Amino acid sequence: MLVFFSMSICTTAVGQHIHNPENRIKQIDSLYDIALKDLIGNGDQLKELIKQSQEANYPKGEVRGLVNLGVYYTNNSMIDSAKIAYERGEKIIRRHPDLEFILSYIYNNKASILTNQDLHYQALKYFHKSHKVNLKQGDKKMAMIIKMNILGCHLALGEPDKVLAYSKELLADPEVINQKDLKYKLYSNLAMAHFDKKEFRKAINWWSANLKSIENSDQKGEISYLMTSIADAYRNLGDYSIALKKALKAQRIIDNKPELSAYAAANALVLGKIYNSLDNPAEAITHFQNVIVKNPDDPMDIAFSYKNLGAIHKRIESWDTAAHYYEKYGTLVDSLYQSRNDDISKISEGKIELIEEEYKNNLLTKDNDILTYKNEKQQLYIISLAIGFFSLLFILLSWILYRKYYKSELQVELLKENEKKILENHLKAREEEFLATMISVNERLDKLSYIKKNLSSAIKYNNREEIIDVEKRLERFISSTSDLSVLKDRIESQYPGITAQINTSYPDLSTNDVRHCLLMKLNLSIKESAQLLSVSTHAVKMARKRLKKKMNIPDHISLKDHLQNT
Repeated sequence: MLVFFSMSICTTAVGQHIHNPENRIKQIDSLYDIALKDLIGNGDQLKELIKQSQEANYPKGEVRGLVNLGVYYTNNSMIDSAKIAYERGEKIIRRHPDLEFILSYIYNNKASILTNQDLHYQALKYFHKSHKVNLKQGDKKMAMIIKMNILGCHLALGEPDKVLAYSKELLADPEVINQKDLKYKLYSNLAMAHFDKKEFRKAINWWSANLKSIENSDQKGEISYLMTSIADAYRNLGDYSIALKKALKAQRIIDNKPELSAYAAANALVLGKIYNSLDNPAEAITHFQNVIVKNPDDPMDIAFSYKNLGAIHKRIESWDTAAHYYEKYGTLVDSLYQSRNDDISKISEGKIELIEEEYKNNLLTKDNDILTYKNEKQQLYIISLAIGFFSLLFILLSWILYRKYYKSELQVELLKENEKKILENHLKAREEEFLATMISVNERLDKLSYIKKNLSSAIKYNNREEIIDVEKRLERFISSTSDLSVLKDRIESQYPGITAQINTSYPDLSTNDVRHCLLMKLNLSIKESAQLLSVSTHAVKMARKRLKKKMNIPDHISLKDHLQNT
């Protein structure tokens, strides 16, 4: 097919002067139809078609090629190149409003890239843009599909209440309910939202509705997943016998199907939890080990399995094996902390570079404005001087204009210096804020390394008492992750008197209230604050709502803006 495709392009290139524009456009479109069948290995052909579209003055073909090229780059993990292709497509569409409908595909593809990078807040922006374009173009089905993607982002961000609120409108829409694929997606989102809110029976109802719609189909993996999810919900309700029955039935559906190993790993994880709750250590150990074997690429599930295996072996007094799994768990946790630390560093470095770039751009803009201003003033001065040769009045007028010019120049220079100082202070403040956060994170990593060192020593000398002592240290460390005293001290070192200032302005605030104020001062999101405090995002939202009420802040002013200006 690719040989035929290349020959077709060559034929088009040779005969482009003998074909009329309409025939040439038809040839380009037909070649694009061929290219759509292989968006993994046809990058050069797509570039050639984009070039031909430019030569034929065919903007629709050029945009179509850029969108397909973006998909090609994404499929080949060339994300930056994909973004550039989409940006070029957007620029062409801005010059040709009749191609606005293609924006939906560009925005949706951009959002999908951000979703795969776990940048769900940024993805939401493009999903909403795509949804708006679809509604404007009258493509209601595509708009509903994008709405489902929006719900998925809110789920990933730990915002189940938003999912439930937005779903009310969709449940009342007959176009959604009458289309199986849309209804299935909607019910899945509703089930996950209720599960996250610990409303397990409601989650079971939605999963059961989806299960009923596909139970007679050949979608074995999805059927097993739904039954496993229902089993996990029953386990959380304490109905272990029903949970075990559902999970075992789900296991039988995917037995001896290696292509469904991801579903098998999810099922094994739930079975391990159920047998652990039933105090059946032998079966629990078997299934937690299966999770590691069948899904080796999911570090969170593996860490959970290691921790549970260590706890089970400790309970049955198999100390060496318990120590072995705790060591593996500690090593994996170290690796995850390091990865997270690296990610924080990269994100922060990117933000600092962005601020520096904005600072440089602002300076260049100011310099250009000043040069333009000087040129205009210089022209005015020359004209005044020429007129001054003919009249003393004009000479006096030229002198007055010159004085005004001189004062204006001083004012512009002063404004330039003030702008420069403001930008420098802003950059310095962001750098100090980042350093304070990183110092706190590094201190916690040092504590974790010390615990790991003691654990290694205990394992080496098979010291049971020391192993128990290390476990207690590890539990104290985990429980202390929400203690912000260290972070508070670091903030004080970078922003002296900040806690005293808050306490002086609002003496009725509790220690927990002050913690939330400090986290907002550091520009931490609701999700980041929840992770740091080891609470749910809902708890952080409610704490901030109570805090705003306690501080008597008007509704039209956000708590974050108020604290930043305090």
